[in-house]
Amino acid sequence: MRIFEGSKLRKDSADKLAELENKLSAIDRSQAVIEFNLDGTIITANANFLTTMGYGLAEIQGRHHSTFMDAAEANLPEYRDFWRELNSGAFVARKFKRVAKGGREVWLQASYNPVLNETGKAYKVIKLAVDITQAELAFHQAELERVKGEEVQNEVVATLASSLQRLSEGDLTCQIDADFKGAYLAIKSDFNKAVTSLREALESINRSTDSIRGGSEEIASASDDLSRRTEQQAASLEETAAALDEITATVKRSAEGAKLASSAATTAKADATSSGAVVRDAVAAMGEIEGSSKQITQIIGVIDEIAFQTNLLALNAGVEAARAGDAGRGFAVVASEVRALAQRSAEAAKEIKGLISASTEQVSKGVKLVGETGESLLGIVAKVTEIDSLISEIALSAQEQATGLSQVNSAVNQMDQVTQQNAAMVEEATAAASSLQSEAQELARHVGKFQLGGDVRQAAKPESAVSGRHAPARNQLAQDRARLKKAVGGGSVGGWEEF
Repeated sequence: MRIFEGSKLRKDSADKLAELENKLSAIDRSQAVIEFNLDGTIITANANFLTTMGYGLAEIQGRHHSTFMDAAEANLPEYRDFWRELNSGAFVARKFKRVAKGGREVWLQASYNPVLNETGKAYKVIKLAVDITQAELAFHQAELERVKGEEVQNEVVATLASSLQRLSEGDLTCQIDADFKGAYLAIKSDFNKAVTSLREALESINRSTDSIRGGSEEIASASDDLSRRTEQQAASLEETAAALDEITATVKRSAEGAKLASSAATTAKADATSSGAVVRDAVAAMGEIEGSSKQITQIIGVIDEIAFQTNLLALNAGVEAARAGDAGRGFAVVASEVRALAQRSAEAAKEIKGLISASTEQVSKGVKLVGETGESLLGIVAKVTEIDSLISEIALSAQEQATGLSQVNSAVNQMDQVTQQNAAMVEEATAAASSLQSEAQELARHVGKFQLGGDVRQAAKPESAVSGRHAPARNQLAQDRARLKKAVGGGSVGGWEEF
């Protein structure tokens, strides 16, 4: 039984030893292995280590570990502390820089493993290492490039920060002149373009601000002037409206008087026409009277002849009575009386004839005067007819003037209201122009904080703003004049075109 157990123990030990040798063989194939005494002298090293460091085993056996160290680093207290730590049995593993044959730099990812005896005390050190020189050099190169890139980046950031500081202070002349390379060249180009664009924009704003400021000053001045003139115009229109009210009332009364005069003229025309007919009748009657007078004259002639014959007969009768003597005495008396009667008839006829002659002359004069009166009445009728026509036209014109003046009065009242509204709008425009001027000055003050470089050309004051500042007032005035012209019949009433 004991023989069997002993045999089994030897077999287990042999298996474990074989397993350990296999592990060591695997480590020996994959890693660089070197053994040191506790004082740092080299005991042995495998082929991987020798190949990595470029030495033969004979060249390094018995030599100190510091053979693979930089001389300055080997003299540092940290190196001595490193070996004291290993002697105490502490395990050390990290990345190490070593010097190979010929001074070539080698980087090893290594672990220093103290080997302990049965009492737990270290008696040698085995170092297991992997050559990471290429990776480390690449890392260092990358780190170097990173540092260099970081330095370039820091320089770019510092330059950009300085430029941004100048930009924040309003200096738009700042440009990045440093020699940027690679991706930073786009930053330089974009920054310079952005600053240039911003400077050009602010230059344009500055010019526009000057134009706005100049225009707002002109607008404010024009608005103030227009406000004063609008107030004067409003006062004048108010007085004009009051005067037109009085003129309208007067013209209405004149129109009514002209209408009454036209009616009276029409009546006078009718009366004159009737008087003409009466005069014509009177002329005809006077003609008839003249004819009758002529007939009476003829009759009186006959009577005068009869009286003469009667007188002659009476004379003859008296002669005959004288011849008859006493018998004819009575007849003689009668004949004497007849003679006397005939004598008186002849005298009466003579007087009547004289009166008739005088009457005939008067009648002739009356006929002539009545004829002249008829002609005058005919002229009067013609003149009255003409006057009636003129008064009718005057009445019609007065009525049209009254209507036109009513429209003018309405237009002027409307103009007064519009002018009052314009005055209010002008006051608002003046206030707005003043506010715009203040805003333009404030904008100019803000823009003035920026350094644009060179002399910014002052923008010319827009001529259109100067010439067109009174356009609304002129348009309103033209409209009002057009309404006035239309109200008075398109200018048919003389003198109102000037108004």
